[in-house]
Amino acid sequence: MKERITAFLGRMLSVVLGIVITFTVQGILDRKRDKRAVQTALELVRTELSSNLEDITLLTEYFQQEQISARYLSAHKKDLAKCPADSVNYHRSMVEADVSVAFSHDALELLKMSSLFPKIQNNDLSMKVIHAYDACELIASNVSRHVSNRDAAPEGAVDWLLSRPPFTWVSDPTDIQEAVEAIDAFLLEK
Repeated sequence: MKERITAFLGRMLSVVLGIVITFTVQGILDRKRDKRAVQTALELVRTELSSNLEDITLLTEYFQQEQISARYLSAHKKDLAKCPADSVNYHRSMVEADVSVAFSHDALELLKMSSLFPKIQNNDLSMKVIHAYDACELIASNVSRHVSNRDAAPEGAVDWLLSRPPFTWVSDPTDIQEAVEAIDAFLLEK
């Protein structure tokens, strides 16, 4: 009887140890897989935010040119017929352009839908990513509002543009830049 109990306990111990080892190894593998998945998703987010940042740079350049064009048209208001037609057409098209922007947020949606967002261990990084996408949406809505107000101005687009401060808020997308830098730092961690 003692031998049977000892044999049973030996087999039971083997089974229990096997189960513990299996779950431990599986847990380690799951954590590694999750870490790789988070890194891959954050690389996509970084690429997307970098693209959005490039779009903001182009918007900044456009709005600077819009101001230059408004000043040109205002300065030559009385003698536009004497100015080269291609210059006048260029500056008018800059002032009257229908500008819109739609920033991409697909990588963020993928990160949320894949349930990886909570697995980002760095809460500061998570908040920076959220703030960066919020900044993109704010910029997009401000661009839309600017174009609507410019086009609806009763005094005309040129006079309205000259009566406003230059469109400078686009040139300072710090939330987006900080998020890109934070993602870079996270991805470089081992």
